Amino acid sequence: MFNILDGEGMMVTQNNKNSMFWILVVFFLFLPIILEKFAPIHFYSSYWFLSFPSILIVLFRFGPIFGITILGISSLIHIIWEAYEFIRMGELISKEELEMIVIVNFVKVSVTILTTVYLVKINQHRKELQKLNEKLGKLTYRDHLTGLPNRLMLEDYINQVIKHSEKYNERFSIMFLDLDRFKEVNDTLGHANGDSLLIQVAERLQRSVRKNDVVFRLAGDEFIIVLKDIDKEECRNVAERIINEMSDSFTLEGMESSVSPSIGISFYPENGVIYQEIIKSADKAMYLAKLKGKNNFQFA
Repeated sequence: MFNILDGEGMMVTQNNKNSMFWILVVFFLFLPIILEKFAPIHFYSSYWFLSFPSILIVLFRFGPIFGITILGISSLIHIIWEAYEFIRMGELISKEELEMIVIVNFVKVSVTILTTVYLVKINQHRKELQKLNEKLGKLTYRDHLTGLPNRLMLEDYINQVIKHSEKYNERFSIMFLDLDRFKEVNDTLGHANGDSLLIQVAERLQRSVRKNDVVFRLAGDEFIIVLKDIDKEECRNVAERIINEMSDSFTLEGMESSVSPSIGISFYPENGVIYQEIIKSADKAMYLAKLKGKNNFQFA
């Protein structure tokens, strides 16, 4: 109910803003006629510079198409009113007055075109800046090598999952995975091959988990997998799929190499109710897996 009321309040406020906006536009659009009516001057067209705010306001608010439309309306009002005044007074339009009408409308068109070009460029720069910010945001929370979410995103994500699981009384699991023999491969074949191996591992991990599970690269050859709304048996199945997927050799510069995973598994809320506790429990279980011969998984 709160959200609905809040949405209605926002809608009313937005409608009020739009109403005030258009009142302002119309006011400036007809201001020259009002002034001419009550304070006529010899060079009537001088007042028409006051219609510029209506054109510029619409340009900046709605963009070039609407701005040019208001420009056309403004110029049309100007020409019609001028013609009406001369017909009413029974006078002919003098050369000076005709030149003034032409000059005023020429200035309007010129200013509108220049402003439109300016707005288009500003909009292009804004879009480029938005894309750059989005790219920087992704780089901040993504591992540059594997493209997986990184350590910075991990804690926020797990805290969100904790709140969700607490609200709906669900369990979730954390897998802490470390690669066996990775240091040996990295030292023997070089860092470039080590990086290639990590990329391939990341791809295999993503193939092994369920659709809604999220794989993170913690650091080096350590990975974290968050498995939402899962029981122990299903978690066991995922761990077995990972070990089976990793059992095939990896191709590095035409040579075959192999690594295996040691996996520690913890559950919320049995093994911790806050981020640090759950990760620590999974980390301890991972070291237990290494002590038991590696290439296996252990529950906390």
